[in-house]
Amino acid sequence: MNSALSEQTTTRSHRAYFGVFLVVGLSFGLVGPSISLLAEQTNTSLASIGIVLVTYGFGYVLGTQIFARGYDRGYGNRLIGCALLIAASSFALVPFISMRIVLAIVFLMFGTAVSTSDVGCNTLIVWELKDRVGPRLALMHTMFGVGAILSPLIVRASDEIRGDAAIAYWFAGAAIASVATVVLLHRAPLDPHLEKRETEVDISKKQIALIVMFFLAYVALEVVFVTWIYTYGIKTGLSKNESAILTSTYWIGFMLGRFATVFLARKSHGILFIQLGALLNIVACLVLYLRIDSLLLPCAIIYGIAAAPQFPLMFGFIGNRTSLSGKMTARIVGTAGVSSTTLPWLAGQFLERVGSWTFPAFLACTAATVFIATKLITNSFGVPKHVSETN
Repeated sequence: MNSALSEQTTTRSHRAYFGVFLVVGLSFGLVGPSISLLAEQTNTSLASIGIVLVTYGFGYVLGTQIFARGYDRGYGNRLIGCALLIAASSFALVPFISMRIVLAIVFLMFGTAVSTSDVGCNTLIVWELKDRVGPRLALMHTMFGVGAILSPLIVRASDEIRGDAAIAYWFAGAAIASVATVVLLHRAPLDPHLEKRETEVDISKKQIALIVMFFLAYVALEVVFVTWIYTYGIKTGLSKNESAILTSTYWIGFMLGRFATVFLARKSHGILFIQLGALLNIVACLVLYLRIDSLLLPCAIIYGIAAAPQFPLMFGFIGNRTSLSGKMTARIVGTAGVSSTTLPWLAGQFLERVGSWTFPAFLACTAATVFIATKLITNSFGVPKHVSETN
């Protein structure tokens, strides 16, 4: 009886984390499509309103550094729930703000709240499910993509009804608050490695450096592509509609890849799919560099399919081989935040100032770094015996 009750509680608990990623993906996805509406709301230019993206990124990194240890100290779902309520409040306030600096402060709060919940969900689901985490971790990350795909439709509906993004932000705020309530009603899983972590260190500085190297490169591989593929298409002679289709095609491939990850994560040699994906990304970059127009759409969908499994598969690999702590997860998520804030800007500078060929070249370098980092991590942590024998 107790065993069945425990299993039921576990199932409900990690489903709550799925909900967190769904609403975070929804809210994050609102920002891009609504940025021009926010510029009109604050009576500023598109270039000036970009400050909200910078403050969001700064808040994201800040959240990983300030609140990460809260999970190691047992705050768990209370910390996630409070962070989500802050995010919901931030979004509810957005439609009432007419000053750019105030809007930037609100997005700073939103970024801090998102990263806090991101660290928490990734850490707690590993603690809760342990060696069974792989497929469910992949499904949790898939929920982010589902939310992000829905958000442009919500912004468009809001714009048609009111001529601004108010309804979209209020809808997202209500959804976030609802999920926060569900999370707060569940007991957080406990750290299964607490005693071990207090007496020994199971991960070296070299391994930490390799993990940081991987996630820094991977996030650039994903975010740089989706940020600049539309601009790249325009610069290389595609129409606006063709460039938009290219972007949408990538997201279709990305979602297919994330759903495939649910099954790939069940394989003990899932780490090998990361290396295969990185190689496919490099091939796609070669097609972009050669500008073979007839292959651009297949290239975009293959790039998305190949990129999608890499983050959840690597995170699951690390979680199964270390006593993952909130602090360690914060390093990973913080690295992702730094990468998504700085490297897309750097790639944009190259694209604008040097030439369009730098876009596929930049992406190829990040994919090669992912491949090399994965190989080094595998050598450092080791792979299951039967996988070594197969190789």
